[in-house]
Amino acid sequence: MRATGNSARPTATEWHPIPDPEGRYSSGIADFDRLLGGGFKRGSMALFGLDATVGLDDLDLLLFPTYLNFLYRSRGILSILPSRDSPHEFRSRLTRYVTRRRFDTRVRICDYVGEDEGAPFVVSLKTEYGGKPDPKKRKLAATQVVAAEKAVQGSRGKTFLELCAFEVFDTLLGGEKATQAFFYGVKRARQRDNLVIGLLGPGLSCAAGVRRMADTEFELRREDVGLIVRGVRPSFPGFVVTGDTVGGAPHVAFVPRPD
Repeated sequence: MRATGNSARPTATEWHPIPDPEGRYSSGIADFDRLLGGGFKRGSMALFGLDATVGLDDLDLLLFPTYLNFLYRSRGILSILPSRDSPHEFRSRLTRYVTRRRFDTRVRICDYVGEDEGAPFVVSLKTEYGGKPDPKKRKLAATQVVAAEKAVQGSRGKTFLELCAFEVFDTLLGGEKATQAFFYGVKRARQRDNLVIGLLGPGLSCAAGVRRMADTEFELRREDVGLIVRGVRPSFPGFVVTGDTVGGAPHVAFVPRPD
């Protein structure tokens, strides 16, 4: 598709997923796939270290193609969003490119504070009542997680994408417990061949442990020229993440960072 100006509103039919190579998931960005040797390996964890300058719009620019590549192959997304994001706002942004029905049936967003409760795509994991742990709420939360995983897998039990903003676990559990909890989550994802995308903000106490679990690692920061992505594992120099002038939004291209 081609961009037709700021007033144009892309529709779901305009996204054409990139095929997944054998044993991998395409990032939805051809330039990124080439740097990755074809895409993200199945059953792997990709870690994105975020500079304080990186905003939600930057994450949307880089990661929406991956989300869409999953959704358009009838694979789901189970997510823990950054604290500055919200389920309904995330849905509003992503449904510019995918139908609301597909989003509501294939995306589940875990919520620990009671935000947007009642929405079909929100998994309420609030386990306290009046500031104290509530056994009934904890039991209900466990049941809802199982139901959410079934929803994103679909009737055919497909693999899915797991998105985790580590600031949430780090804040709620502390660094050591957050690392332990995520360790089991990553092991389970590997067994299922899911793709895990981790978002690691600055100053988190779980950072060292999380990095040891990552299969690939990238650094994101914003400069005057735009959003910069640099490869740590695999190693590659900085590229400017920019909208694809041929494909139009939400297609993305990588341009070598000017010296």
